[in-house]
Amino acid sequence: MTGIPIENNIWSAYLLTAFLVIVGFAFYDIFHRRVPDLALVFFIPLAAAAPLIKSWFALDCGQPPLWLWPIFAKSLIGALLGFSIPLAAAIVTGGTGMGGGDIKFCGVLGLIYGPSGMSIVFLVSAVCAMPIILMIRRIYRDRRPLSIPFLPFLACGCSAATLAELFLH
Repeated sequence: MTGIPIENNIWSAYLLTAFLVIVGFAFYDIFHRRVPDLALVFFIPLAAAAPLIKSWFALDCGQPPLWLWPIFAKSLIGALLGFSIPLAAAIVTGGTGMGGGDIKFCGVLGLIYGPSGMSIVFLVSAVCAMPIILMIRRIYRDRRPLSIPFLPFLACGCSAATLAELFLH
């Protein structure tokens, strides 16, 4: 049999759709400096579809239903890490470092990318944000709390995690 299996096409289309929604959130954050809660509520079902799609492929490939729990566990652990790491950053900075919308958004992203994908998201977003933050601090030379939209940097991290998911799995 030749060709690409259909599950690769469905999973690729799902990841690219989720990424386009993430980019839409990033643009909204740039222009309005907030993450809309109502849009986030509508994004949750799309994100929650990731473990369902993965489990459907596992069942279609002949895996017994007992082997589905790791798929859901990875998704829930990713959501927990995605929520708790930015929450810890917000607590450490006294609420000036990370907004509540960013924290909730990262928790929803964890459903899609899991713990390994969220580590890629956080690493790439931190590496992309640091030069910008340092440059802004150097230009203004004051010590007041700095507020920048963080979702564009999270979108950069999501692009790396999406590419890793598409090409390394």
